Amino acid sequence: MIKRLSVRIVFPLLFMGIVACSRTDETIVFSTNTDGNLEIYATSPDGKKSTRLTKNDWDDMYPSIYKNGDVIYVSRESGKDDIYKTSLYDRTIKRLTFLNGSNRYPTFSPDGGSILFITNRDGGNFQIYLMNSDGQNQRPVMNDRYDNRSPSFSPDAKKIVFSSKRENDLYTIFVMDSDGKNIKQLTRNTGDNFAPRFSRDGNKIAFYSDMDGNYGVYTMDTDGGGLKKITGPQPSVYPYWSPDGNRLVFSQFEGSGSRLAIIGADGRNLKTITDSNSLHLTPRWEKVERK
Repeated sequence: MIKRLSVRIVFPLLFMGIVACSRTDETIVFSTNTDGNLEIYATSPDGKKSTRLTKNDWDDMYPSIYKNGDVIYVSRESGKDDIYKTSLYDRTIKRLTFLNGSNRYPTFSPDGGSILFITNRDGGNFQIYLMNSDGQNQRPVMNDRYDNRSPSFSPDAKKIVFSSKRENDLYTIFVMDSDGKNIKQLTRNTGDNFAPRFSRDGNKIAFYSDMDGNYGVYTMDTDGGGLKKITGPQPSVYPYWSPDGNRLVFSQFEGSGSRLAIIGADGRNLKTITDSNSLHLTPRWEKVERK
């Protein structure tokens, strides 16, 4: 049985930080260790208006944002990876997972009513689970002997794309029906392939891979064809589509840090929106309702 949600109030933020988020239509959430340990931040797509969403002594990672301003993320407050929920606006925090094992990579369903995530709570490899957006009704979508990672829904919620290590000892991109049936392999290469995301119109999938020896962002058709690398030689990971579907934000490594960068879906018009003096990871870009 899932325990009752715990609620606490986050530290008060500066008024200007709140205004910065509430006045922009589009928001990118990400994790960064700019101030020490990994914390969750929100920024405008031009990188000029940044707000810190968490402040504590443990790591907070893998944020995901919904259009109403809700933000889910992974925190190590409990001593292990658990999923928490907060908001750009009311600043309360709710812990959503309590059982044994690690719980990672949460992402909202298209309607915001559910959360996909991975967990190893049953022992062994990570499996794909689903829960209500309030943390209730946690149940497996996939529970097999393989290691399954980074699931996300198609725009119509009928499909789930994910990465899995199966027969060839490499992480490969697969797609399945949202009930876990009809699994189909999409990538066939000699690298590891991670973090797949459907495009906003459902016609493309973005992911990152080291198939050419260095991690880069790729796009492909939903049947695995039309493969294209859209980033250059610098290691690039964690792509996420813009609300209009024409661009992607991702993390680009340089030296000992990484910066957030935006690029057109055609691989053109690269621009960076943060520096690389620290780590900037797992960006998620959504159009958020103003309040």
